[in-house]
Amino acid sequence: MIRSRKHSKQTKKSKDSDDFTEPHSKLLLERFPYTTKDFQLKDVPVLTIDQSFFADPFKTIDDLYAKGYEKFGIVKLILPPDLVVPNKKFFSLLESKLKGKRLQTRIQTLNTQRAGEIFGSNSTGFTVQEYMNLANKFECSHKLQGVREVSNQIRQNEIEFWSIVDYPTKYDDVEVEYAADLLATKYATGFQEGQLGNLSGINKNRNSIFQVLQEKNEMSGISVPWLYLGMKYANFCWHKEDLNLNSMNYMHAGAAKTWYAIPPSYSDKFLQYFNKAFENERKENPRLLYDITCQISPVELAENGIPILRTDQQPGELILTLGATYHAGFSHGLNCSEAVNVAPTQWLKEFDRATQEYRMDGNLKKVSFPLEWLLCKVALMVDEIRFTKQSWQKLFEKFKQMIDQEINNRKCILSLYDRVKTIEFVNKLEKYDRSVCKICSNYMFLSYIFCGKCIKKGCICHQSICACAAPQVSLYIRYNNEELYAMLATLESKIKTTGS
Repeated sequence: MIRSRKHSKQTKKSKDSDDFTEPHSKLLLERFPYTTKDFQLKDVPVLTIDQSFFADPFKTIDDLYAKGYEKFGIVKLILPPDLVVPNKKFFSLLESKLKGKRLQTRIQTLNTQRAGEIFGSNSTGFTVQEYMNLANKFECSHKLQGVREVSNQIRQNEIEFWSIVDYPTKYDDVEVEYAADLLATKYATGFQEGQLGNLSGINKNRNSIFQVLQEKNEMSGISVPWLYLGMKYANFCWHKEDLNLNSMNYMHAGAAKTWYAIPPSYSDKFLQYFNKAFENERKENPRLLYDITCQISPVELAENGIPILRTDQQPGELILTLGATYHAGFSHGLNCSEAVNVAPTQWLKEFDRATQEYRMDGNLKKVSFPLEWLLCKVALMVDEIRFTKQSWQKLFEKFKQMIDQEINNRKCILSLYDRVKTIEFVNKLEKYDRSVCKICSNYMFLSYIFCGKCIKKGCICHQSICACAAPQVSLYIRYNNEELYAMLATLESKIKTTGS
């Protein structure tokens, strides 16, 4: 909805508006600060895929990496048109699936998003039909707050959206609501029974590291899909995926969504620019970037040497992000999408990059899960999961790097302290989140040190976790060295027995 900045009062709705956004009477003669020339951005690479993609989706991901698409950080895949469910039928089916469940929303005011203000929350929420009514009512009543620059409605929306974000005091407040991060297992998946492409099972395919996750261990919003319902100008702010994971975002139905992406090679430059541009705001809220509430226009970023790729996602199109790709975007009307993270073996190198970045930023961003946990599950489940020979090789090399570092750290602890007790976990299957480091707040899966004097525990890589004059140190380990080497040997054997 639009509210006057002076009176905080909702404007009168026009009954004569149609899908072609009318000009706002107050600003009829005023031009927007931006024109189409400001948004002459490079296109996201686009590939058309057939139904064979769903039989082995990670083969396509392997091919994309092999052909160098990683440098773009984002690809749009166009699915066969016969897989798309018509809008009216889709939303009717979704409503029947949800059976009256209410969807909580984020309240977004475009005029405050450049300042990074935390979104409001509508905990009462909406049914699907109520949210559809809200979205359609907003779109019909919304008045263009400036002179129309172009007949293409998507590009006109783009001009208005970023003009309001970047020049908030020039325009009446625009408030929208976004039903985001709806766990598919709790609410519903947008995919129909038997429909190809269901993201709920995408991580069970060959070459997915997440194959090892059993239902009880699956991670909400990472290996389990989220559902999203958007309306005009509902948006997602600049961010990367947790731990630089890849992501798949499929649009089920509705209006287009514009995506912007920064190639991974410019990830550090974006971070530097963000920290400088929001220096004062970060003093108040050091977690500003990780709260995902800041919008920066692609125009501003491009002017500061950060290239931007853009695409308009339509129903039946799948957006795939690769690695350390910052991305943002907004919707042009009522729509529904579904997204999930995926972990091909190419992601293994991204884990180290992401965790190093978190450490450099004072561990303000918590590591979502320990890689050691996944790698050990891979080694223990070699006969139940499927990888190509090349992928087994990558897993072996990463596992070897992990245990070499782990064993060296253990030796360091044993030489650093007198009379260290080494104690094996009573339950080797204990969940990874049971032990958290006192210093960095990361999970301690393989081992930790414990001081019996001050009752503190921490990662063994820190070597010291307390200021006790004579600490009583115990080294707790999940697997002993022999067991770790046995797992490594199992992975090496798998390489030899897997065909090329």
